[in-house]
Amino acid sequence: MQLFNKYIPLVAKQTIVKMSTPSQIDVAFNREEYFKNLGDSVKKILQRPAKDVVAYDILDTEKSKVNKLVALKEKQRQMKIGEIWQVALGDYKDCQDLKVGHITGLDILSEKRKFIAELKNRTNTDNASSKKTNFDKLAKFKTEHPDYTCIYANINDDTEEKSSQTTVKKFQHNGVELEHHIGDQFLKYIFGDDTNAVVEFLKTTIDKYS
Repeated sequence: MQLFNKYIPLVAKQTIVKMSTPSQIDVAFNREEYFKNLGDSVKKILQRPAKDVVAYDILDTEKSKVNKLVALKEKQRQMKIGEIWQVALGDYKDCQDLKVGHITGLDILSEKRKFIAELKNRTNTDNASSKKTNFDKLAKFKTEHPDYTCIYANINDDTEEKSSQTTVKKFQHNGVELEHHIGDQFLKYIFGDDTNAVVEFLKTTIDKYS
C-alpha cells in the first residue's frame, strides 16, 4: 500500500530509472499517516485466508499430519512477516515498495537516496542458487545505474546478538560492488531515529491481529 504516488516506476525493455520531479520526491513525510496505513496493511495481510491442507504422503500418521500442519502455518506466517517488512520499508519516507513482478525483480527503491534493495527476512532464507540469482539482479541494476547503492538485506540473523552487531559488508559480484546489510544496521539505514518506534509498532500490531 502506497502512502503517496511519489514515483514513476522503472520501465520495461531497459532497467531505467525515470526520475520523479522534486515535488514528487520531497512530499512532506506524515509519520501519523504512515503508522495508520501500516497498521491497515498489517491487518489485511495477517487476516488474509491461508491454505490449511497439507500434501498427502502414504506414510502419514495422525501425529505427522498435525506436525505438517503446524509447519505449514509457520511457513505461511513467515511469508506474511516478510510481506509486512516490505510494506513497512517501502512506504517509509522516500522509499518505494516495488512489489511482486517489478521489472528489476527487486524489492525496495529510493530515488532520493539512490539505493535499491533485495529484502529477505533471515540470513538463511535464500539457498545458494537463489542468493546468486538475487546478486545477479542487483549487479545488473548496478551496471546500468552505477550511481546507486545496491543492497542485499536481511532483517534478521540467526541470533539476537548477531542481528544487533552487524556492519555493512561490501563485496564484488559480476564485476561491480554490492553491499550486504543485516539486522539493526539495515533497519537504522532505512528508518534512522524512527527504528525503535517502527519495530515496536509492528510487534504490537502483529500481536493484535495474529
